[in-house]
Amino acid sequence: MTTHIWKDLLTDRDEKVISAAGYDKEGASSWESRGMGERPMVLVIDMQRLVVGEEKPILDAVDDYRTAMGEIAWDAIGHISPFLEFTRDSGVPVTYTRVVPSSYDDANHEDLDIVDPVAPADGEPVIDKSYASAFYGTDLLSRLVRGGHDSVIIVGNSTSGCVRATAIDAQQNGFNVVLPQECVFDRIEASHKIALMDLWMKYAEVLNRGEVEAWVTGVTE
Repeated sequence: MTTHIWKDLLTDRDEKVISAAGYDKEGASSWESRGMGERPMVLVIDMQRLVVGEEKPILDAVDDYRTAMGEIAWDAIGHISPFLEFTRDSGVPVTYTRVVPSSYDDANHEDLDIVDPVAPADGEPVIDKSYASAFYGTDLLSRLVRGGHDSVIIVGNSTSGCVRATAIDAQQNGFNVVLPQECVFDRIEASHKIALMDLWMKYAEVLNRGEVEAWVTGVTE
């Protein structure tokens, strides 16, 4: 049973509202907001040098890159890396995104490289994007449809930004969304927790990594 990380932010009234409105069991009442599916694809969102940085406290990491998250990112990498190996071994395809900010004239600049511990394996596609959602201005939707996928597992960053935007667009395009909560991260703890809670209430399954791995095993055996 997942222990959701946002619980410490909720008041007693918040807990009662969530329960009374059924968000804890069914998600949003206006649409099928939570589900798992049977043919997932893993989306690895923007695990690049300029947002990961060196393995040191975030306040030191931002001295190198204003957008870097340092130890926050590396703590998540400790979960993302073995999770990717597990999903590859299970036969689940992995697709990467790479944000190319307008401030970079060279799309091949080393700042934009995906960091080694979670780098793509041979043949795994990397989709360049210019906006928060991995769907906007890319061929991701076509890739998912062609592959016969009914769900996406999203890992990477940031929870309140590109992960959130991608999760919402995936759900609104008819895909189930699954978030292993140890495998997503944000520079601000409150933003991370609140974004995960909002996604859980309205758009996605938010589970412990081990529970996601158990589901993957069940649908790939």
